[in-house]
Amino acid sequence: MAQGMANVCQSTGLQGRWQTLSTAPRVICDTGHNVAGWQYLSTQLAAQSYRTLRMVFGMVDDKDLDTVLTLLPKDATYYFTQASTHRAVPSEIVAQKAEQNALHGHIYNKVRTAYDAALNDAEEGDLVFVGGSSYVVADLLSSLETPPIITNKP
Repeated sequence: MAQGMANVCQSTGLQGRWQTLSTAPRVICDTGHNVAGWQYLSTQLAAQSYRTLRMVFGMVDDKDLDTVLTLLPKDATYYFTQASTHRAVPSEIVAQKAEQNALHGHIYNKVRTAYDAALNDAEEGDLVFVGGSSYVVADLLSSLETPPIITNKP
């Protein structure tokens, strides 16, 4: 059973669980979306090495946003966003509540726009993390069929 759980993504095609999307820059997404998920993810993120952590983050309205925000890394640059579901917490509200927890960043109304901004800002050694909601990860994964919009790279 333990081996099956360790290989669930490969065995089932499940996407979005600590999934590496790119190695240059390093991009990881995860569908962790509640307090228990973020207790685990906070440990995972703290174990990573990076120059700058860039967090593309959004949540839906039936989750405990206030508590999750207390678990997020304070040293990250945030790209607050919202998924394309009516349940998404507006990115402006996520950013406002995040500021109360000393989390700073910019606001984007679409996941792909936030992701493209994080990629544009990323430099060698940075880690881009996308998560906070299964819907955020799903929006990103479905949008990756089109290439990212890179504005400041040669």
